[in-house]
Amino acid sequence: MAILSSLVHADTALFLFINNHFHFSALNDNMRALTFLGNGWVVYWIVVVYLYRRDPRPFRESFLLLFLTQIIPGVVVDVLKRLVDRPRPIVALHRLIEKGRVHVVVLGRHLTAYSFPSGHSETAFALAVALSCLYPRRRTVFYTLAALVAFSRVYNGEHFPLDVICGGLIGYGFGWLGIWVYRKFSRHAIGTTAPVPVSEEV
Repeated sequence: MAILSSLVHADTALFLFINNHFHFSALNDNMRALTFLGNGWVVYWIVVVYLYRRDPRPFRESFLLLFLTQIIPGVVVDVLKRLVDRPRPIVALHRLIEKGRVHVVVLGRHLTAYSFPSGHSETAFALAVALSCLYPRRRTVFYTLAALVAFSRVYNGEHFPLDVICGGLIGYGFGWLGIWVYRKFSRHAIGTTAPVPVSEEV
């Protein structure tokens, strides 16, 4: 328990440092926009439509790849959110906020529940895994964007750092599990070891 208490204390201190010291008016709108890249209901369908319009021929394989890399880590995060049921920063720190001892900047919705792990961070990193397989030459761009999405969740006051770190790790790890399942499925479906569809152009 002492270790957990120390971890929560350090997590809170890092959250307050980032949330209180990195805010600039020029960044606020950009960070609010970046966070939507981790919204599965938005970015997933944007990517699906883009892939179809770009080249309909391998669309079925690309769609299956994206689906598996999103649904597997998504289920893991959803289960963990309900098991842990960690309150959002604005709720966890409300007594200190009321006493004026701390200040939390919240951009966007004032969310209250299911802080751990971060679903936006999971989605962003799982999508980065899938897109890096489809477009390997752009993997640095995809993972950089995923990291910025994760940072935006702390910047916007909606998650603690530990939430986004664990969410990102789940998205990355279980995203690769989705790739493995895709390859297994393709092998059994067409009787060969099908590679992940790859396009070197964006």
